[in-house]
Amino acid sequence: MMFGKSWLESSGINAEYGYLLLVLFYNSFVLAFYTMTYQTCIGHVFADRSLIPLMSLIFGITAVIACPLFESIVIFFNNRITALLLYILAIISYYLVFLTFPSAATYAESDDPTSLQPTKGLILLIAVLLALTDTGFNIQANSAIGLLFQSDSEIGFMLLNSVMSVGTATVFFLVLIHKFICFACTF
Repeated sequence: MMFGKSWLESSGINAEYGYLLLVLFYNSFVLAFYTMTYQTCIGHVFADRSLIPLMSLIFGITAVIACPLFESIVIFFNNRITALLLYILAIISYYLVFLTFPSAATYAESDDPTSLQPTKGLILLIAVLLALTDTGFNIQANSAIGLLFQSDSEIGFMLLNSVMSVGTATVFFLVLIHKFICFACTF
């Protein structure tokens, strides 16, 4: 290293902080996926655009209800069981998304065949599953920040906002590149 200690070592970031940063980045990735890609796919598959605000309302209501639910699960079981449950819910929700929407639905209206027929009920179920995983990962991340930064909580939550902003910007950039490539390939 050029100047002695690396900036990670000098700032006191160890493996626990690295894992926390990874979870925060993933959580921002999920939220950006929901707000950018998922709603775009719904708008391109369904002619009725009223499903998008309904899905957002269901997402919000589920997030509010899920907070005490996950806190109860953490108290009754432990954090590892909760993290495993969240991981399983995330896998199920993403598989449902990728089986429900055609690949062209991210950038144009599409009637391509899919593995699962996209219905309003299935779309709302996926929104509930995405809200459960997002809320659960937020609770896990906030409790980890509270434990790791007990004396300096301002630094922890600054780190939370910074990493989530970088994650959201990354998803926006990737979606923008994907749309540009798909648009360029049509010519």
